[in-house]
Amino acid sequence: MPLLKLFKILLPLILLTGCGFSLSKVEINEQTFVFAMYINEGKQKGTVEVTISAPLPNRLTSGRQAGGHGGGDPYAMVTKTSTTVQDTLHLIQRDLSRRFDFSHTKVVVVGKSYAEAGLEDLMDWLQREPTTNLRTYLMVAPGDAKKVAELTPVFEQMPSEVLIRFATQHNMINTTLKDCLYAESANQGYALTYLAAQKKPMVADQEKLEPWTGIQGTAIFHNHKLLTTLPMQESLAVSWAVNEVKGPLYTVSWDEGAGRASVFLISTNSKKSVRMVSGHPVFTIKLLGIGDVIYKRNQKQLDTLEAKRIIERELNDMVKSELQKALRTSQRVGSDILQLGMLVDWNYPDHWEKVRSEWANYYKNEVEIQVVTDIRVRNFGTTLKMKPK
Repeated sequence: MPLLKLFKILLPLILLTGCGFSLSKVEINEQTFVFAMYINEGKQKGTVEVTISAPLPNRLTSGRQAGGHGGGDPYAMVTKTSTTVQDTLHLIQRDLSRRFDFSHTKVVVVGKSYAEAGLEDLMDWLQREPTTNLRTYLMVAPGDAKKVAELTPVFEQMPSEVLIRFATQHNMINTTLKDCLYAESANQGYALTYLAAQKKPMVADQEKLEPWTGIQGTAIFHNHKLLTTLPMQESLAVSWAVNEVKGPLYTVSWDEGAGRASVFLISTNSKKSVRMVSGHPVFTIKLLGIGDVIYKRNQKQLDTLEAKRIIERELNDMVKSELQKALRTSQRVGSDILQLGMLVDWNYPDHWEKVRSEWANYYKNEVEIQVVTDIRVRNFGTTLKMKPK
C-alpha cells in the first residue's frame, strides 16, 4: 500500500519534467518541419527529383502580408536528385543545419510522368519513415510538381496551405496516404486530385502574371500507377459517390438552351449496395441530394411545379450520366476507384476470396454497376415563392 501511494505522488512529477524527459533525442529548435513534398522524375533515366518545403520561423510574423514578398518568403524549398526518394532526402539532409521531421507533412504532390512510372518507391519510403503522417494528402500535378509549389498564396502564407485547403474544403476528392495504402492492400484502385498549374493576372499586383494552381479533375491509379484522368464534371460525380464533395453547383438547360437554371446542392449523400446475380456481383450506386435554385431563365413562363419537374429531370439525368461515364472509364482501365470490392468482401466473403487476386480484371469484365439518382429541388428562392418542404 505505501508503494502505491508513493507511485501516485511521483507520477504527476514525472509528467511535469518537461523536454528533458522526452523520448525524442532532437530538440524542437533543431528540427526542420517539412510541410509539403514535390516529387518528379529526374532528368536522367532512373532518377527521382525531390523538393521539400519547410517554414522559416523567423519570417512567420503575424504582421506580414500573406503572399507578399517583403522580407522574403516565409518558407524555404530545397531540391535534390538521386536514384531513390530515400537517397535524395539524405542528400538534402546533408546540406541542412536541422534534422528532418515529417510529422507535420500535410501534402505530397507528384508530377504526372513520375505518377505514370509508379509510386512504389515513394510509398515504400512513406511506410518506412517513422514520423510519417498517415493523413497526408496526395495530389497529382499536370507536369512538373515544382510548378505547383510556385503558386502565389494570395490568401495564405505558404503554397502548402493552399493545397491543404483544396482537400479540407471538400471541393474534390481528398485522398490520404492511408486511403492509398488501404486500397492497394485490397488490390483495388484509388483516385487523387488532379491539379492545374498556369499563370494568371493578379489584381493586387497591377495585373502582373503570377503562378496559379487550381483543380482540373481526378487521376485514376491502380498498383500505384497513374492510368488515366477524369475531367471536372465526372470527378465531381465520383467525389459525390464517396461522400467527399460538399455544396456542388450544377447548371442545366432545356428547350435547346432557351431554358436554364443553376442549382446549389445544400445536401448530398450516397449509398452503395451489392447483390449477387447469376454468380456475379451487381452494384447499385445511389446519389441523393437536395438543392435550391439560385438562377433561372426561361422564355416560357412555367408555373412552379412544371419548372420544378423539368429542372429535377435534367439535373438527375446530368449527374447520372457523369457518374456512369466515370465508372466506365474506371472499368476500362481496371481500377476500382469506389472500392466496390469491399462490399463483396463484407457481404460475400467466400466469393471475394475467389476473385480478390484477379479483382482488376474481374472488375473490368465481370462487374455490373447501376447508377440511381434522387436529386430534388427544395425551393426557388423568392422569385416563384415556393415553400420548402
